[in-house]
Amino acid sequence: MSRSVLIARPVWSVLRRIGEELSAAGYAVEYAGSWDSLLEERLAPSLLAAVLLGEYGDAAAEEEVLRRFRARDGGMGVPVLVVGGQNAANRARRFRAAGADLVVAADLPPGEILDQARPLLAYGELYRGVAAVVRELRDQTLVDGLTGLPNRRHFVRDLERTVEMARRIGRPLSCIVSDIDDLQDVNESYGQAAGDEVIRHFGNVLTRAKRSYDSVARLGGDQFAWLLVDAGPGQALQAARRAHRMVGESAFDGARDPIQLTATFGVASIIPGEEWTAAALMENADRALYWGKESGKNVVRCYPPEKGVEHA
Repeated sequence: MSRSVLIARPVWSVLRRIGEELSAAGYAVEYAGSWDSLLEERLAPSLLAAVLLGEYGDAAAEEEVLRRFRARDGGMGVPVLVVGGQNAANRARRFRAAGADLVVAADLPPGEILDQARPLLAYGELYRGVAAVVRELRDQTLVDGLTGLPNRRHFVRDLERTVEMARRIGRPLSCIVSDIDDLQDVNESYGQAAGDEVIRHFGNVLTRAKRSYDSVARLGGDQFAWLLVDAGPGQALQAARRAHRMVGESAFDGARDPIQLTATFGVASIIPGEEWTAAALMENADRALYWGKESGKNVVRCYPPEKGVEHA
């Protein structure tokens, strides 16, 4: 990944010369006409080795941009260097309080400015490396290691956000919870490795069954959840039936001979006007799954039952 430096509002010629020297040193230098570029969504603070800002204008507005940028990058990390004239010198303390690491005069030679900036650039490189590790660890905590699907933590976070969005825009939302019937028999007959392979295959079947904008996650063990955006009870029931049929038609790997399995599905939905919470939606899908297990497995059940108890 290129070492990136942003130079915003290069009104001082020294900033262009510094940019040329940084480019020659291997940095990817990007220029922007305004400090506001620091707040653009496309800009990822964790990918920046440093930011150089040409100060010339409304210092109070510039301070506010700095504060908002620091709020984006967690208050630290990306070195920020302000280059300006007397106005910058007079307000150096305020710029530092807003988030600048260094305020220097624009009439200094570029080499002298770079000498002051190099420790900050080294720190920026260190920060980028640490941030990359943190992102990788965070992603790992949200992904199930066996299937590569989102895990329970990820799913619950998405569920809460999506329920709130559905409530706000007045659209339906459905959740399907499913698990493999009698997986313990597979483990006992063929071993744990075969059982793990069956779980992976089951996750793949659900992934093929879902729409591109739905999400499927592994909640743990052989239980999976499927969030269907903008789908009411009828659509969710059809989706669960489709997945149920695909499971029944699949030959699962993981043993000397292909394994035929069945699965049970529980369906619950929120429709506009209902005040279910994310937790209630999940609990009701779980309740429908439990009813399916109690009634003999290998079925699709809905909550509430008066809206239709379907046997696939």
